[in-house]
Amino acid sequence: MFAEEIPDRVRRLIVDRIDSVPELEALLLFREQRARTLTAAQAGPRLYVSKTVAAQILGALAQRGLLAIDGESFRYAPASPELEASVDALAVAYSHHLVAVTELVHAKPGASARRTSRRRGSSRT
Repeated sequence: MFAEEIPDRVRRLIVDRIDSVPELEALLLFREQRARTLTAAQAGPRLYVSKTVAAQILGALAQRGLLAIDGESFRYAPASPELEASVDALAVAYSHHLVAVTELVHAKPGASARRTSRRRGSSRT
């Protein structure tokens, strides 16, 4: 599958809400474990990152409407049925076309570049 063949809803999800492969894998981990909550300390080893990095990843996903925070734990909670369907489509695309999906994640501008661009755009108005 070439990147062009990835469904639009998956492409939009990546562009709008996924900044790294660890974020993508964290999202899919929580989707698989949707009946459970996990702390950053529990998720970190499963994502091959430290507790501190896991906390940053999970916090970012929560801010973007993909996870909910319950005290120190996080759980899978897409903000809308449409967003949940996009995550489902992402899971399918990633399981069949890992390289194409990860290339899309790596090809997008970094989070800091997007924040800078947003600030510049808002200062023009």
